[in-house]
Amino acid sequence: MKLYRYRSIKSALAELEDGAFYFAEPRELNDPIEGYAKIFLQGDAPAWEGLLKNFVCSMFYALQTHLLMAGRFHGAAQENFLSDLQSRSLLPNLRHFDESPLSRIFAELAENFLAEDVVRQVVDFYGGDNVKCYGRELEFILRTVTDVALKISVGKCKTLGLIRDDFDENFFDVAYEISFDELKSATDAERKRRIDELENLNCDVMESGLLALKLNRPSSNAAFRFKQNLLWLQFVFPRSYCDRLKEIIYPNGYVVCFSDTPTNSAMWGNYADNHCGVCFVYETKTFDGRECINFAAKSLEVKPIKYSAQVIERNFFDTLRHLSFVSAEDWLTGRGGVRSSKLDETLADVYDADYREKFYRKLNDWHHEHEYRLFLPDKFYRYSDRLARRLRYDVDALKGIIFGIRTSTDDKLELIQRLVRLRKSLHDFEFWQAEYDDETQLISVREKNLLINIQ
Repeated sequence: MKLYRYRSIKSALAELEDGAFYFAEPRELNDPIEGYAKIFLQGDAPAWEGLLKNFVCSMFYALQTHLLMAGRFHGAAQENFLSDLQSRSLLPNLRHFDESPLSRIFAELAENFLAEDVVRQVVDFYGGDNVKCYGRELEFILRTVTDVALKISVGKCKTLGLIRDDFDENFFDVAYEISFDELKSATDAERKRRIDELENLNCDVMESGLLALKLNRPSSNAAFRFKQNLLWLQFVFPRSYCDRLKEIIYPNGYVVCFSDTPTNSAMWGNYADNHCGVCFVYETKTFDGRECINFAAKSLEVKPIKYSAQVIERNFFDTLRHLSFVSAEDWLTGRGGVRSSKLDETLADVYDADYREKFYRKLNDWHHEHEYRLFLPDKFYRYSDRLARRLRYDVDALKGIIFGIRTSTDDKLELIQRLVRLRKSLHDFEFWQAEYDDETQLISVREKNLLINIQ
């Protein structure tokens, strides 16, 4: 089958330079919902206690790391480090610290935190294994226990000599009230509406607080700056933790995008530099009924995107057993060493199928692109470096170039010269020209005769 790849001149020249595709991670694509999976949490009391244990230990670790680094980094460097904490806000495996003093500290923090009344209310409400808690609700839940987690963490840092004994940790007490008894009698829709209202208010308060911190940044008072940093943790940490929770359940994956049509004016405008670029024409080979493009050491299947509002759903607690870099037993063990039933379930699972499938789903709004993709899985984390994701393909798969309506003569010449260096022979190569058809008011392409000797 024929596939088309819209490119700007700069991108096209880079692709012809070494005959390689760059496999992009979802966040580099133009849809922020790329690779989205709807993550929910539904589990028993030990599973929720394991999660909340990880939350308080991760918060303490973030605070302790900041305090230890603050003495070495100042000014902009310190501020950058605080920003970096957003991507370091979750400890995937507390067992990594078993041979260090942190292990005993984590055990103490968890015991104290899980004994708090507000934490027990959360576990009692959600730990019945019958409530599905989605991402926004989880962020809300964590905000209800953040003040307690931060006070416990600050108190432990005092005993370690990282914070002065006279520091008053109650200054950030901005807890809001939520009645879990009230939620018990509410329907799922009513609970979602109530929590959305509260979380919208929380988000506004959080953003206002962050703006206030930025406005007050010039202060040279060390104590005031420390309070700023604690408020920053309080505002940002629950959301950062939720984001990281969603990220860890699947390894990364990378894609190369094509279309099955070369005449989409919107795509010429968006991906080919407002019609000044080109559209490459590729041809797949069929192996066992699969359409593939060959690479040096493998063949990768090209598959169409499914345009649907339906998304993949995944229970976080059911996923932990599939993650090699975490201790599922640690995550799924609560107070007193009680194990979650999730550790003993042996039901058939679609984890691997969902991992691949989520890279082939987009909303209906993108249907006009008629997109196909090559997918590069990264379960063993070999492609985290950008250079490692440039893979050389069989250049015979490149069958033609369609010049855009506005592609300049100089750009055409440079593309042809680079193409000759890449392919050596152009005897089976085709050149096409995109044009606007006045009668149909559509883009059309015609074969282009280049009456020159291409060497």
